[in-house]
Order: sequence, then structure tokens, then C-alpha cells
Amino acid sequence: MDDADRDFLADGERTFLLALEESGVRYLVTGMSAALLQGARGSTEDIDLWFEDIADERIGKAAREAGGFWVTRMQPPMLGGELGSRFDVVTHMSGLESFEAEYENAPVEEIGGVTVHLLPLRRILHSKRSAGRTKDEPGIHQIQVALDVLEQLERGSGRDD
Repeated sequence: MDDADRDFLADGERTFLLALEESGVRYLVTGMSAALLQGARGSTEDIDLWFEDIADERIGKAAREAGGFWVTRMQPPMLGGELGSRFDVVTHMSGLESFEAEYENAPVEEIGGVTVHLLPLRRILHSKRSAGRTKDEPGIHQIQVALDVLEQLERGSGRDD
């Protein structure tokens, strides 16, 4: 694990995600945080989490293990307390298939000692374009640039130089 991986998650965030992992809660990291972890450039202040089932009681248990809370009586549900305020719960992803369909194709990464499933870059791009929000335009550009670079690298690696 390099320094960037270690510093990406605060202690409470790491504890929460580890508790989710240990209890088998399925979720995807989406949005710009997932794009950044897959090579896009840019910045974000939050970590978007898309849960398979927001009614899963194990989410609240994991939040409490991290010294935080899980509030489900609001839309979208909210995480907070000692686990921090960077987590945003996503209940709908514009232009995408069901959670299960997207989860099947999610790359798995280890970040700061936590195994996470990431919405693939192409799916993040598709969702952001489908949402049509002005605030996503810089991110859309950066994700497209990252995809172009990755495509060039893939083409280049197939050459017999």
C-alpha cells in the first residue's frame, strides 16, 4: 500500500468500510471518487456509496462499529459521526442498470487495506452524461480523458515492438 492509498481513507471511514466488508454488505463506490481511484484526474469532497439494499440492518451496525450513525428516515439516508461526513448515499444512478447488474462488472481494488468494488469508469461516464447536470461537466471531461489514455495504453501493449 502506498501513501496515497493509506491517506485516502480516514480511520473512521476505513473502520466502517471494513465492517461492511466483514459483514458481507454489498455496495459500490461511485462518482468522482471511484473515477479518481481508476485513474481520472480531478477532485471531489465526498465518497458516493450505492448500497444493494439501504434497508440492510448491517449498514447501521457497521456505522455504529465505526462510532458513527446511519439515519434511514430521510432521503437519501445519511451516514455520520466518527466515521466522518464524506460518505454520500446514492439511491439512484442515472442511466444505469440495476445494482446487481452493475455490481457484476465492478472492478475490485484494495484501498487503504479495504477491498472495495468500484463502478467502472465507462459506467460512471454514462451515468454522469445521463444525469445532464452542469456541475458534472468537468468530471465528464476528466473521465473521458482517462478512458482515452487507458485505451491508448491497451492498444500499445498489444504491439510487438
